[in-house]
Amino acid sequence: MKIAHNSQMALAILAATVLTASHCTVGKYPPDEHNKVAKPFIADSAAHDPLGVLMSGATSIMTGQEFNMSEGMLEGGTETSLLSVLPDSGTEAIQQQLALADGLIGPFTAPPDSETGFDRSKLPPDLWTENGTLLNRAERIALRIRQDRVHENNPLAYVEQLGLLLYACLHLDFAPEGDRQSAIVQRLSQTTEYLQNARSSLRSSSEVRIEAARESAQGVIKLIRNDIANSVPSTIQPGLEAASDQAVAALENFIQSLGDLPATDDWRAGPDLFHAKLALDTGQPIGPIGTLIEDTMSDFEVAHKALVSAAEPINRRIYGGTRPRDDFRLVNDVLEVLEGENRARSNERMMDQMAQDTEEARTLCNEEEIAPVPEDLKLRVIETPEFMRVSVPLAGGFGPTAAENDHTALVWLTPAPPDASRAELRDRLTTNNIHQLKLLALRYGIPGYALIGALASDMEGQLKKLTHMVEPLPGFIDGWPIYITETTVGTAYTGDVDFIWRKYKLQTIGAALVDMQMHAQDMGPNDAVQFLTRRAYMESSAARALVRSLQVNPTDAASTYLGWLGWQKLRAHYQETTQDFSLASFHGKALQTGSMPLVEFSYAVTEAKGRLSLQTGEDPGGE
Repeated sequence: MKIAHNSQMALAILAATVLTASHCTVGKYPPDEHNKVAKPFIADSAAHDPLGVLMSGATSIMTGQEFNMSEGMLEGGTETSLLSVLPDSGTEAIQQQLALADGLIGPFTAPPDSETGFDRSKLPPDLWTENGTLLNRAERIALRIRQDRVHENNPLAYVEQLGLLLYACLHLDFAPEGDRQSAIVQRLSQTTEYLQNARSSLRSSSEVRIEAARESAQGVIKLIRNDIANSVPSTIQPGLEAASDQAVAALENFIQSLGDLPATDDWRAGPDLFHAKLALDTGQPIGPIGTLIEDTMSDFEVAHKALVSAAEPINRRIYGGTRPRDDFRLVNDVLEVLEGENRARSNERMMDQMAQDTEEARTLCNEEEIAPVPEDLKLRVIETPEFMRVSVPLAGGFGPTAAENDHTALVWLTPAPPDASRAELRDRLTTNNIHQLKLLALRYGIPGYALIGALASDMEGQLKKLTHMVEPLPGFIDGWPIYITETTVGTAYTGDVDFIWRKYKLQTIGAALVDMQMHAQDMGPNDAVQFLTRRAYMESSAARALVRSLQVNPTDAASTYLGWLGWQKLRAHYQETTQDFSLASFHGKALQTGSMPLVEFSYAVTEAKGRLSLQTGEDPGGE
């Protein structure tokens, strides 16, 4: 079976013409050398990420293909269905994935005059950006296996992956409903083997990750017993019941087996791993970690000063002419009134308000021409699934996929638990006050996460979707929602909403700062919570939940922050290279381009008019 790629065929013809004209019969032609390695890697690496393939709109891929350079196309291989499989988590599969990544990294980083190398600078623009994107993916895979060793030390990753692959079949429209329901049964029937392989791969973990994995596994059990059991029709129920029982038993055994896993109280990533992971997750060079922390602290202080300045007129409006004796009391006094008087009175009202805010956000984007929102894009505001609440403690977003008929995005909001005390309930409703819900609607709905999948579906060709939607760059994916929230607030909101945004911005920078200081320095969880509550004005329960999520997921907050800065740089670069700048045009073009490292991203979005220059200091891992 052959899959033709017209653009690649054109490149092959061009290559032949150039070589003939120059009377050159030997030597390497960069597009050929790139395609020989890159094109098969796109699908072969995607086979290890079933959820990423589904998010790209595909349910099967061709693996094991070879690129025929004379024909300019991929050929051979085997069709691999990913609609209903769980990834192989065994040791052999992990090593195969590592070998696959190394097989791309080798020639992509080899000197141009070496036996395997080629001159990347001579690639045409589309292949140059593809080259950088795939190299980043391969290096993140290699780091995850070789240095981070997630497969050996993170039981939570296995459980969340299982939960998401089941959950996606319930809520995303990447395939007909009947096929997705059958896929649930098939995945449940594979759960025992999946978790047995996971447990055999695990060597040790931190106590906080083990406890998080136990909680997440209980959440997956509830997903199976409640959501799945109540959603699958009677025609599938007989097979579902048996598969569910087996899966629940496997999860219970996995939870129990974690008691035998060697545990330690050392949850820190360490400065070297944190730095390397952050650089790859953001797709940009990172300076010395000590300098990065200093720069982030400087940004935090600027944001804090802006918050204090914005609080002063509101304080006068509320209390009259008397200013509290320090900034902490000033801001807290204002927040106590604004958040206390503008909170929902129950979990249900909070969820209803969030749903209203998502529609308001859609209207804002259209009326203010902030971003192009497809008319058929729908949003559902639902509770954050319990198996994801360690990693996503307050709110989140999911989908839609790039499948042709999938137009529904999910906005997650975490309510106070049913057994919460009055104080805990009040704390959660105060955190998610009416003004902050508007920000969450922007970040996790439209124009945030929801718009990524909606516009990425316009990419031309499935191979391109697999390139930019499988193993997407965290800085791109998580930085966009913060950047576009800031843009929307600055365009459409003033007054109290703007003030709450300033607090939210401060907390976002503060989260990145404690992420860096906890994993690359010696800040402890209690100190991190105190910093977030005293300096970033975060409610105590929210601060504790955030710190715990950062203990188990290092670099999450830091890559979000740096990704946000990256989007700001990209926009400035775009404005410099574009005569008729338009927010909606820029945002639409950027999201349709897809996830890639920042320099390649700047080159692709500006249509090769220039590469964004990124410079950092020396000795990136040192202090």
